Amino acid sequence: MRSSAYLVQTRNGVYHARFVVPQHLRNPSESREFRVSTLTKDPRDAKARSRLLRVLVEQIWATSRVLSRSSLVAYLQAQMTTFRKPQLPIPFNAHKDDNGEWRFTDVKPEDVPAIDDFLEAMDRHAARSVPLSQIALNTTHDEKINDPGKLAPVAKKRVTRMAAEYLKYEQQREVDQEIGVKKVPQIRTRLRPFLDTYGTRHIGSLTPADIEAYRKMLVHYPKNVYKLASAAGLTFDQIVQKSKNKTLLNNKGQPAERISSLTVDGYMMTVSNFLEYCKKQFAINPTVMEGFANKVGKAKEGIKRRAFNKDEMQKIFESAYYSEATYNCAYQYWVPHLGAFTGARVNEISQLTPDDVDQDKDGIWFIKITASDEDDDKSIKNEESRRIIPVHQKLIDLGFIDYVKSQKEAKATNLFDINKAKADKFGKVPSEWFNQKYLRKYIGIEDKSVVFHSFRHRFITSLAQSIIDGSGLSEDAVIKERIPEALVLRRIVGHSVAHSITAGRGLYDAHTDTYTGEFSIASMKRVIDKLNYEGVTFAKFQPIEAGKRRRVMLK
Repeated sequence: MRSSAYLVQTRNGVYHARFVVPQHLRNPSESREFRVSTLTKDPRDAKARSRLLRVLVEQIWATSRVLSRSSLVAYLQAQMTTFRKPQLPIPFNAHKDDNGEWRFTDVKPEDVPAIDDFLEAMDRHAARSVPLSQIALNTTHDEKINDPGKLAPVAKKRVTRMAAEYLKYEQQREVDQEIGVKKVPQIRTRLRPFLDTYGTRHIGSLTPADIEAYRKMLVHYPKNVYKLASAAGLTFDQIVQKSKNKTLLNNKGQPAERISSLTVDGYMMTVSNFLEYCKKQFAINPTVMEGFANKVGKAKEGIKRRAFNKDEMQKIFESAYYSEATYNCAYQYWVPHLGAFTGARVNEISQLTPDDVDQDKDGIWFIKITASDEDDDKSIKNEESRRIIPVHQKLIDLGFIDYVKSQKEAKATNLFDINKAKADKFGKVPSEWFNQKYLRKYIGIEDKSVVFHSFRHRFITSLAQSIIDGSGLSEDAVIKERIPEALVLRRIVGHSVAHSITAGRGLYDAHTDTYTGEFSIASMKRVIDKLNYEGVTFAKFQPIEAGKRRRVMLK
């Protein structure tokens, strides 16, 4: 049975709870409704008191007892007289926001038990001796939980508690070698601002609007926030507000730089995975997850890139453009060939200088992928991208080293005489030429799932297969045994995690913190030379004479 109680404010500002008496309990001589003063002018306090009153009234009515109106009102009024707000010790700088929600400074997953104990104690203290009042005083979110229906009791757990269970789940996956060894710390870090925002909420109370509000705030989140002295002791809300106002400073006294859109997607994807875990336990409404379909990874929902297949590789490198040497720019020959035999990104190749190609003490040629502090024109994707790639023997056979030497003699600034596109990167011109003109128009490959980056996919796939074939082990065994060749492959392509071999297969992503200096160039050379594009013919580079134009020109 549910009473129809609501608040009415009198002229002096005090709120009264109004109750309508059920038909079967009414005394014909009395009115159908009555009111009880909450003895407060605070609307939030009045709501809490009215919920307590409702529980008491329904307990009495559930027994079908007929009490005199005066006795009932007197009893309820006495309960309001003894009602007190919780006055317990406040941990973790706890405070209530404008909506009456508890907020804690920098809630970490390990704080969950203490936080939950505190909140439960607050509920018990507020309830005093009334058995059902704990529920009554906490119905703000509980009522929402069951609105869409079919949610399990776990939906009443707080977000922090569910996060702790989720982390245990991911830790077990790490033990079972289903994810890399650094995945759990990353999840923990990326959940922190979400827990700081909604940690004290019941998991079942979350709505799509909550997720959207969080995403909008996350856009203003600073880089390396936990290293910023100016952010110490601040909540997520406070950090975001200061970042918006540009008053959040880095350790050099300058406005803190915000995380990139890709990093925002990463944080949101972590939240999405967490809530997906909760969804499987019927702890949240499916509508909450529907929001992620539009908010997370929108760019990634487009065309999925894939590796070139053997037929496409043959069309690219066996066309008359290369076999008859009809190219007029060196980059039109070397950038695709280097993409195929190094796995490097188009900008990494296009920005190379003659000095980036060198020999070690044993005479082994290698390519340096780097960006110097002195050269703002050169850039790399991340720190793992800073690496050394031995020159594949096939590139040497095709004339790459001879070409490099000629550019050094000419004192060329850029290895392929590519001018950096204004306000862009060196890779812009070669990328547009290859994708739009050579691949689509000249070769006739219309499939938009393949672009220049497909060389990188092909390189990784082919070299990984060569490693597997050469080891005599299965793919699963190669990954789990972490054989050195597999680690070298990750370093060559600039990956810290071995997703290159395991992507899409549900296998263990072995992790390495191995950097260039920990592998000898000789060992890396032995690995990269295992790459073999069987069935594909590559024409040797023909030097381009200055001022002499060839028959076909694609630029």
